[in-house]
Amino acid sequence: MLPGLLMVLHRIYDFTVELLENSNLTFQFKGPLLSGMDMLVTVDPANIHYMLSSNFLNYNKSHEFKDVIFNVDAELWYNSRKAAEGIFRHQGFARLSVSATRSKLKNGLVPVFDHFAKEGMVLNFQDVFRRFTFDTSMVLINGSDPTSLSIDMPENEVDKALTEAIEGILYRHVKPRFLWKLQRWMGLGIEKKMLEADDIFYRVCAKYISAKREEVRLQGINHQSPSGEG
Repeated sequence: MLPGLLMVLHRIYDFTVELLENSNLTFQFKGPLLSGMDMLVTVDPANIHYMLSSNFLNYNKSHEFKDVIFNVDAELWYNSRKAAEGIFRHQGFARLSVSATRSKLKNGLVPVFDHFAKEGMVLNFQDVFRRFTFDTSMVLINGSDPTSLSIDMPENEVDKALTEAIEGILYRHVKPRFLWKLQRWMGLGIEKKMLEADDIFYRVCAKYISAKREEVRLQGINHQSPSGEG
């Protein structure tokens, strides 16, 4: 299957959708002999529910993937999910989520639609809603709005880095392991972009963490000062 897949890499997403539609939402990918690239691909909701919910504990996630909340194994998974559910179900979080969404609709999405309509310009809906999701998610995560969804549509380096990282992971599934490892070691091609994306993630996360720590520090100072006493 691999030679045929290489012929459609330029439209890999459309090809994958077509293949899944024609194979009852599940198919087996066969890589080159001894390459370790055989895999089962599925988007069947029943299969996904079986693996991620009803029989989650039956699927060991291995060392590489076990520390993420959706992948963590056994009892640690249960405890992590319970903690996350406590946050998501909290009334304060629900109010913040609604407030962030409404604010972004009013101050971001609607003005962008109005501007592009008045100018008669073509609008990329996928890009718009990715920006919408990114901005509202960042508000919920760290309390700040990066305003990537605005009339001037600024470049979103985090979203770009995420896209390149996802593309790089996809390519790793269709290239022999030794080849992408060599490219990573030499800093070539998509592996170079993945390294750059990794640097962007760390830099942006460090910036937000630093800003939040400074905010907490200033709040503590104000709380301790005579003028801040209640």
